[in-house]
Parts: sequence; structure tokens; C-alpha cells
Amino acid sequence: MEICLITGTSTGIGHATALHLARLGYKVYASMRNAAKAGPLRERAAAENLPLVIETLDVSDNQSMLSCVQRIIAAEGRIDVLVNNAGLSSSSPIETYPEDEHRAMFEANYWGPVKLTQAVLPSMCAHGRGAIVNISSLVGRLAWANQGAYCASKFAVIGFTQSLAHELAEHKINVNAVCPGTTLTERTGYIAAALNEQDAPTQDATQTMVGSLAEQTPLGRVAEPEDVARTVAFLASAESDYTTGVALLVAGGIQM
Repeated sequence: MEICLITGTSTGIGHATALHLARLGYKVYASMRNAAKAGPLRERAAAENLPLVIETLDVSDNQSMLSCVQRIIAAEGRIDVLVNNAGLSSSSPIETYPEDEHRAMFEANYWGPVKLTQAVLPSMCAHGRGAIVNISSLVGRLAWANQGAYCASKFAVIGFTQSLAHELAEHKINVNAVCPGTTLTERTGYIAAALNEQDAPTQDATQTMVGSLAEQTPLGRVAEPEDVARTVAFLASAESDYTTGVALLVAGGIQM
């Protein structure tokens, strides 16, 4: 049984991916910053008798990440698949974006995946195999107004992913990034709520961005978390031979 660690599983893409991989037979360590939010995931896993364990992990806390990885390796001996999903998002013009919030965005969205990957790699390299899937974003490939900090952090994830993929190819560790467009998660709701607090020009720009991202998918619809989960499962599996790819999530498949 493959051992998988996923971050940010309390809701949305992480929640869907944890369930999907567990249904495929992975033993999933589903981590989240606040375990008090684990109820729905724990209940669904129990109802389906899925091999899923809830873990506490804060991607902005180095010790939290190290401790989680150590617990899993102590129990299982290895981690075969790492899915770096947890992160922050916001919508605000760069001109008025508070520096502390900008730095917090990079701490969670970029440094979190980097530090957690560094913690997992010794085990993967020792076993000579593994898969790392980073959740970036379509706006990590094509930036939009009022998303500057988020876009920059997701661009950084893609650069990190591609460089790491080249470094780890000789170890037979596949490293990929998935770049979802607009996806129906709680995060989408947060952006919509933020729009209500912005002036009219900013609202118009953000609404245009969201609509355009949806239109860029071949089926022209907003993605569901399960669409992302299926893409992650493919890239984590032996069926995938991508080692340096960045997958653009589309409704009904992926484009590389």
C-alpha cells in the first residue's frame, strides 16, 4: 500500500484528494492546521472504511511539518507520495497590500511546500522512488489584476517544481504541479466576499478574471475539487510518466 501525505485537507481540493486517493487504495495521512475541522473528512472516511489518518500539520511552522513527517515515517517507514496543497489566498491591489499579509502568503504557499518537501525527500531518495505533486494555480502561469501576491507565490511554486523535477529524475521521483483554474471551493467564496469590500473598478477587474479563467477550460465550466483530485491521482500513479510537467487542469482532463 502506497503511503501518501496531503496538506490542507479540511475542505476543498485537499479534502477531495484525500478521499479520492484513499478510495484508490493509498493509505492517506490527511493533514490540516486545525484538527477541529476534521469532522466531515473523518466521518466520510469512517463511513466508507477508508485507510485515512488525520494528522495535524501547519505549513507555516517548520517544527509542525518535521514532527508530522517523523510520526508517519516512524509508523510506516516511508512516504511514497506528497501532495502540497495547503495555502492562503486573497484578492487586493498590490498598492494597498499589507506587507505582513504578503509575506504570510509566501510562507504558506511557497516556503511550506519547500520545507515539507525537504523533510520528506530523505525517505523518498532512500527508497529510490516517489511522487510529489504541488498544487499551484492557473494564475501561477498567467497573472491577473488584484491577485499579485497570490500569483507571485504560485509562479514560485511552478519554478520550484520544475527545478526539483530535474534534480530528482535520477532518483526516480516524479515532481509535478497542477494548475487549477477557477474551482468551486470555500476559497472561491472568500474571493467573492472580498469583492464586496473593494471599490467598483477593483470588483470589475476581479470578476473579469474569474470569468476568463473559467472560459479558458475546454468545456468552459468552473472545475470541481474532484477534477483536481483525479489529476493529482494520475500524476501520483505509476500510469504517469511525467517527471517535469506542469499540468493545466481542464474540465475533463489535463493539458501539459
